[in-house]
Amino acid sequence: MARFLFIDEKIINLMQVNEKPTGGSSVQTYGWILGLLAEGQEVLVMTKIDKTTVLKEECRNIKIVPMYNFNKGIRWFRWLYYRLPYTYKKIKETKPDYIYSGIAGWITLFLALTCRMLDVKYIQRISSDAHLDKRFRDTYSAMHHFILYWGLKMTHHILCQNNYQLLKIKKKYPRKSAIKILNPFYLINQELPSDDHSQGYIAWLGLYRYPKNLKLLYEIANLLKHEQFLVAGKAGSNSDEETTKYLKKLQQLPNVKFPGFLERAQVLPFLAKAKFLLNTSRFEGFSNTFLEAWAVGTPVLSTVNVNPDSIISNHKLGVVYNDVFDLCRQHATMSKEQYELMSENARQYVAHYHSYRIVTQQLLSYLSKTDKPITSSTFLNAPA
Repeated sequence: MARFLFIDEKIINLMQVNEKPTGGSSVQTYGWILGLLAEGQEVLVMTKIDKTTVLKEECRNIKIVPMYNFNKGIRWFRWLYYRLPYTYKKIKETKPDYIYSGIAGWITLFLALTCRMLDVKYIQRISSDAHLDKRFRDTYSAMHHFILYWGLKMTHHILCQNNYQLLKIKKKYPRKSAIKILNPFYLINQELPSDDHSQGYIAWLGLYRYPKNLKLLYEIANLLKHEQFLVAGKAGSNSDEETTKYLKKLQQLPNVKFPGFLERAQVLPFLAKAKFLLNTSRFEGFSNTFLEAWAVGTPVLSTVNVNPDSIISNHKLGVVYNDVFDLCRQHATMSKEQYELMSENARQYVAHYHSYRIVTQQLLSYLSKTDKPITSSTFLNAPA
């Protein structure tokens, strides 16, 4: 058995009774946590928590390591004299075998250095393709890029979500332990609608921010006037001018409704009643909303920018479109038989490739071959 420490500020938003919006990285991390617990590993979570936080029943057995006080210290300086020393101390006290971080950034270098000093293995998950190419350099400073580069260079293991990420990592760090491993998906045990949902609405799900491309969402909803669109989500912490503009435009369309932010237990029923899940993102790594939609038999409509390893095309899990007019053309010519095939393919794909138990076993098997610290008979004797 190995001890895993997950460091994720936002994951508490999923773990508490009164859920709050969070990104796909935390949803993915949550899948790893549940998978490792099911495989007999020890899991600790360092996250933001206070005395008023009430955890869900399924999370009350997870060991919580309180993150630093976010209000303590002098801005800009508190990282040096308070937050980083506090984090180092907590890692030293918990004595994990592995530390996992779901989003790469400047903190990656600090965690990598800490793990080297404390003889802990550091696992960094790549959350977005944009972290590995020109898009990151165009968005962040040269110093930020330099710190991220050296942080990734010093990690022990890098987990990639698709072949693009893996190829980029192998090119930059040819000797690095890196693997492409699919996202774990944990299906909540709940009753879902069993009726045919091919006549339902087109669903959109996410935080309202620039990468999600609300401009394209508006253009599609404006052209497909005969379709009902349900846009579920909430504004991100840093809303940009384009997002604000097109959110207002969407609110003026008669065929668009806003059900608001959905808690985790509400997501699957929402998608199960939908005809399609629409993705308009400018870039992603591997969207967890895809897995949630496919698990309930809802095909995905996605741009050519978000079709990781061409799985939507290869497995016939939905429609990949070049632009709004291409989407309208493919939508208009789709037969009932084509839709039913995509729906059935979607369910089978998730069950076969993304079960949180199966994917976690793959991760543990990989780590045992490279590090050999894990001795859980749970996964060693599990079926392939």
